[in-house]
Amino acid sequence: MTTTIRDIARQAGVSITTVSHVINKTRFVSAELCTRVEQAIEKLGYQPSFLGRGLRKGKSNTIGLILPDYGNPFFLRVARGINEQVQRHNYSLITCNTDEDPRQEEFYIKLLQHQRVDGFVIASALPDNNKTLISLTNSHIPLVLIDRYYKELQVDQVFSDNEAGTYRAIVYLVKLGHRAIGLLEGIPSLRPIKDRVAGYRRALQEHGIEENGKLIAQGYSQIEEGYTATEYLINNTNITAIFSTNNMMTLGALRYFKTKRIKCPEDISLIGFDDADWTTAFTPSLSVVAQQAYDMGYRASELLFRAIAKNGERPKPLHIELDTTLLIRESTVTITKNSTAGGDNANTKACNPASKKNRIVALEIQIASK
Repeated sequence: MTTTIRDIARQAGVSITTVSHVINKTRFVSAELCTRVEQAIEKLGYQPSFLGRGLRKGKSNTIGLILPDYGNPFFLRVARGINEQVQRHNYSLITCNTDEDPRQEEFYIKLLQHQRVDGFVIASALPDNNKTLISLTNSHIPLVLIDRYYKELQVDQVFSDNEAGTYRAIVYLVKLGHRAIGLLEGIPSLRPIKDRVAGYRRALQEHGIEENGKLIAQGYSQIEEGYTATEYLINNTNITAIFSTNNMMTLGALRYFKTKRIKCPEDISLIGFDDADWTTAFTPSLSVVAQQAYDMGYRASELLFRAIAKNGERPKPLHIELDTTLLIRESTVTITKNSTAGGDNANTKACNPASKKNRIVALEIQIASK
């Protein structure tokens, strides 16, 4: 049976009003009465209903966080930054995972609206013309969009400089002598992926390297698809390096390397987008474009509580673009000038593990024929 405030008052020998003032700290109550009430609460195991208390004041003291992929360490670090601010404001956090499914996201938005959350933080998979998203942005409910930038939506947003981060990584590979650089492309409809692909293309163009569409493989931001995309690049192109636009696909590439005994960076150089604890646990440690994941969550929740404090009156939207950093570790290597002639000569093929295997087989045939 649930303990009520009436039970506490009876146990402490005080009025219900006194118990309410002690719990809510809304009026001075003598130290003696406070002690009696607190002892009764402890003895009976009373748990105040913060949700009910908030609803009576027109607030639920809860924040709705909608993320696209719980399995991605990036979003877990974002969530930690958000939770830091949520706890500081004595709020609760309701977290939902959409698996990048727009229909699931729409469902969670409507569900949390019915739960009367005080605000939303969303990494959205919805297009910018989606009715549910537009309706939410036009409502009085505080909203901050993270990771995926929506230029036309007038709401607070926090996101990374994806284009510049990728550009720096590709330029670095070019300076190492790589010209046939494979790209593992994530979900193509998402703004971060579009911007990363744009950075890849800009770097090639500015360094006089003709883009080859065969060097872009779809990995759809997942490990298994990243594995398959890496397999395609290795077996069908003459790449000397791979840039992965998502850390889950980076894991897929590493899994393929391990399965096929491909040495990184001796056979293939690799740079991934986004840093994680595991990137330095591998041998070699991975070069990456690092995002400010924790800060993204922390800044987003700052903006959210700024809006909540306005009691339904939204302040002028802020769009915060966070810098990315290229971290050079051990997964890239310089290649010789003779092996970089557009990726089409015999020397470049020698950098390809599949080509190496073919050469060994040919050599064995020659020896056998002798």
